[in-house]
Amino acid sequence: MLDKFGRKINYLRLSVTDRCDLRCSYCMPKKNMSFYPKTEILSISNLKKITNTLIKSGIKTIRITGGEPLIRKDILEFLEFVCLKKKENKLKEVLITTNGTQLKKYAKKIAYLGINRINISLDSLDPVKFNYITNGGKLEKVLEGIYEAKKNKIDIKINTVLLKDFNESEIIKFTKWCAKNNFKQSFIEIMPVGKLEIQRRNQFLPISVAKSKIKEMFGLQPLFLKTNGPSKYFQTEKFGNVIGFISPLTENFCASCNRIRVTSNGVLYPCLGDNGSVNLKKFLHKDEKKLFSIISDIIYNKPEKHLFSVNNETYINSRFMNTTGG
Repeated sequence: MLDKFGRKINYLRLSVTDRCDLRCSYCMPKKNMSFYPKTEILSISNLKKITNTLIKSGIKTIRITGGEPLIRKDILEFLEFVCLKKKENKLKEVLITTNGTQLKKYAKKIAYLGINRINISLDSLDPVKFNYITNGGKLEKVLEGIYEAKKNKIDIKINTVLLKDFNESEIIKFTKWCAKNNFKQSFIEIMPVGKLEIQRRNQFLPISVAKSKIKEMFGLQPLFLKTNGPSKYFQTEKFGNVIGFISPLTENFCASCNRIRVTSNGVLYPCLGDNGSVNLKKFLHKDEKKLFSIISDIIYNKPEKHLFSVNNETYINSRFMNTTGG
């Protein structure tokens, strides 16, 4: 389906829970009192109904997100459902973004279902710093999960949010580690979603810093690789490993955006950086034609671009990344 700017919208980020077993300081408040009531979280049957209608609207790739999606107790039932849609050629790909804490338990099951690519959010390879940024997380547990996924032949991409005066010194370390393990990776600029105690401008580190460091150390050449996401890919000359850079602030990619988001309580956001939305739960009792019409309308009216800035107070205050779908 096309929006009014001619962009083909075929990629859904679907959050199945706003809960997470980590508390990354740039994602949500340490003491988060803004979780959705459990009675509002979409049931499996409602997730299936929304997913079916979105597939009919032209969605070809679904990325399952959270919070942390693998802490949802009935997650395997939903993963089986979407993987069946892939086997029926109604979906091109099913992906997962995870923090890795549950991968040791689920990697084999995920691989068996046919999910062969996952993204893992990881912002430090130092146990002390990891514990700090996640407010209590254990790096060893995450690494065990990552290596379990690798053992089960799942392609892994490591997503690292660049944070000033925190992981800037680990850019080279991450690059070497990913190259050694044959992991793809992406460095991401921080996104000002949700009002936190810390000022975003004090956390912001542009991707140009990471590019410069990697180029100086290993050489870096553009790679004409197109995936579902907004990364611009490069390849190191020394290792030949693939590195993506996602720059919502310094190199706006809205002109090529092909995605929409549905939260775990059923709200469809056509743009991460816009407050415009529609609550699909209000229409689930109606027939599928009505739901299709509502979805088609909001996709067509997807905003042209976001207005993110780290220098101004965020205009997205009470919605955090864990609720929108990280």
